[in-house]
Formats: sequence, C-alpha cells, structure tokens
Amino acid sequence: MTPAIDIRGLTKQYKDVRAVDDVTFSVAPGEVFGFVGHNGAGKTTTIQMLLGLLRPTAGSARVLGRDVVADSLAVRRISGFLPASYALPRDMTPVTFLAYVASMFGLSGKPVRNKIDELLTMFDLGKVAKKKLGGFSSGMTQKVGLAQALINDPQVLFLDEPSTALDPIGRADLMRHLATLARDKGVTVLFSTHILSDIEDASQRVAILHHGRLLAAGDLAELKAAHGTPRMDDLYLTLVRGAMAREGITP
Repeated sequence: MTPAIDIRGLTKQYKDVRAVDDVTFSVAPGEVFGFVGHNGAGKTTTIQMLLGLLRPTAGSARVLGRDVVADSLAVRRISGFLPASYALPRDMTPVTFLAYVASMFGLSGKPVRNKIDELLTMFDLGKVAKKKLGGFSSGMTQKVGLAQALINDPQVLFLDEPSTALDPIGRADLMRHLATLARDKGVTVLFSTHILSDIEDASQRVAILHHGRLLAAGDLAELKAAHGTPRMDDLYLTLVRGAMAREGITP
C-alpha cells in the first residue's frame, strides 16, 4: 500500500539549531496517526514542511504522491490544517469566517452553505453561529479552527495540538470525529500532541519525536510490548529518558 504521507530523512536546520533531524516515517491512507513530543520537539516544523510552508534543508516528503516542495500548492488544496497557534478575525462570525475560508479554495454557493451547517452541528457551534468571534472562549475558538480545517473536505488532515484548549468532553468528541472521518470518509489524519491520553484514545500508530530526532515510530501496541510499558505515558517516558541518558543529561 502506498503511504498517504511518506517522510524520508526530513531535516530542517536553522543556523546552529537543527529543529528536525533526519526524520523518517510513513502514514497509511485513512488512519489516525499520532505525532508525539514535548513543546519544541519539532512537531510543528515537520507539519509546516509537509504543507510546503517551510522548505526542508534535506530529505523529502510526499503527501498522496505529491512532493511537498515541488507540488506544495497541490498538497495544500487537498489538505486541511489547524495550526498550533492562530488568531481569528474578531469581527467575523463562524458563518462568515467559514465562508471566507471556503472562498480561498474556490468554493461557494449551496454546497458550501450545507457544509458550514454540517460543521457547525459537528462542533456544537449552532447557537453561536452568528456571534462575533472576538467574544469566543479559547475552547470555542479552537472548535471554529477545527471546522475551518474541514471546510474543503480534505483528503489529508494536519492538526497541530488540536485538543489543547478543549475541555474533556470537547476532547472526547474530537477524537470521535477523527475516528469517524478516517473510517467513513477515508481521511488520513496526522495530529500532533503532548497529551498522551489522546494518543491512546485515537491512534493505533505513532511517531515519537525528541529534540528533532525520531525516537520510535510504528504500531503503538507493538512499541509498548517491545519496551515493556503498559501505557503510552510509560512508553514516552522510557524513550525520552533513554535519549536523555545517551545525551549525558540526568532526568
């Protein structure tokens, strides 16, 4: 099976800092793949390279067969993206903002209105659909951000720390939505997080990053068994502490 996302030796160097260091892993079509690491591990930089927003220093990556450098616009057309941090236009409403995002994909008319209604329902935004975004809480803002990532019916969805601002119910709903998108629509989802319980809830396969380097990638159950760790947090701590010991750092 050809991977939906295929990363080979991906590297990003900023002067004296190597933010991403020779990372290789792949994501299968229609799976929800967890991308784990502490803040500053290189997750955001990797996602930005996959979307053609940053140019790799070395290595390569393809999204549904499209090269992320040579065909970056094509990659973005078939992708949805929620960045880790962003600001919404305060004077817009969810309805006008989602219509605006749709217009950037060349979408308009009744299909877009129907899609907006679908997304407002999915993220429980119907009651605030015509309220200005400037008065929204961080959790409500995150839901609007998630909705815009889906406005173009993407084939691949990149979510950077999507559940950080959500309450426990919102997080559970999000994980359920991701599973449904993958199962029913064949959407490939790559989501980064440092909330390890989200990985347990949503992903069968993961990649774990530490200081830009890949510590492990593969089936989560197999990784836990190989390292004798029953839970995701145990696996993560075991791998990170091992990396720190190799670096001569005392945890």
